[in-house]
Amino acid sequence: MSKALEGVRILDLGHVQAAPTATQLLAWMGAEVIKVEMPGRGDITRGQLRDVKGADSLYFTMLNSNKRSITINLKAAGGKKILEELVRRCDVVVENFGPGVLDRQGFTWARFQELNPRIIYASIKGFGPGRYADFKAYENVAQCMGGASSTTGWEDGPPTVTGAQIGDSGTGVHLVAGILAALFQREKTGRGQRVQVAMTDAVLNLCRVKMRDQQRLAHGPLLEYPSKEFGDTVPRAGNASGGGQPGSALRCAPGGPERLCLCHHPAALLGAADEDHRAAGADHRPGFCDARGAAAAHPGMLLDHRALDADQDQVRCHGGAQRGRYSVRPDPVDE
Repeated sequence: MSKALEGVRILDLGHVQAAPTATQLLAWMGAEVIKVEMPGRGDITRGQLRDVKGADSLYFTMLNSNKRSITINLKAAGGKKILEELVRRCDVVVENFGPGVLDRQGFTWARFQELNPRIIYASIKGFGPGRYADFKAYENVAQCMGGASSTTGWEDGPPTVTGAQIGDSGTGVHLVAGILAALFQREKTGRGQRVQVAMTDAVLNLCRVKMRDQQRLAHGPLLEYPSKEFGDTVPRAGNASGGGQPGSALRCAPGGPERLCLCHHPAALLGAADEDHRAAGADHRPGFCDARGAAAAHPGMLLDHRALDADQDQVRCHGGAQRGRYSVRPDPVDE
């Protein structure tokens, strides 16, 4: 069976992580991806964080599989002619240069349209239209300016950048959605179009649950949060899920930084009695929970914390006439 994007050719002018993430996903879907790199050095990530001498770094290979590479000097007249010919033969151009870099080389959106009216020109920038449009960005800048770091971490600590690359890779995923939509629309119009995604916009979009809570905060405290006091902004809540159910990391015996318990949400929260646990799926819905924080989040549910002791293996919860049970395991397991 053929892949969805077989026959689609992508000209990848991207580097480092954001744009290469997008083109790699397109390659996995069957597109032919031609990656353009600088002569002599290639993509800068080829040599960054290299762990094997003389080999491309894992950073590069993990983002650029399923691609073909070519080196072109975009500052030379001959290199520009080669790029123009590639634009004529491709369906999509993807880039994440600094603002204005390609324009200064003579490769504007208007020029791409002259070369190929069906071309889709997709770009990733740090910021969208506005006073920061000409500013560059990278992962940490995107997470901070996009609002993610302000809601990540502990209430008494500083804003924290998440380990997941939501600024770079997250923006690449957003760009793929735009490219696929443009390819689909081209089937009707016969013409390409401009696709642009800002890293800060993508991060903000991924913060939608926290934006939901920001709106709710105007009507009173957020009871599912472990915070004792609330100000004008959504607090950082550590590992609390913020979704209305107990959700956090709970240390268990025999202790140590990696010894966390995995809790099955109790049937009391799912509306099922003890004997209906398995039928309701309660025994197969793992999630991290904080037994102490759960009582604050659900005032009607009383918890027995003896499972924190080495000789106990369960935290029992009692909610009205129904009872549920948190199964405690020494290590998290994959869902």
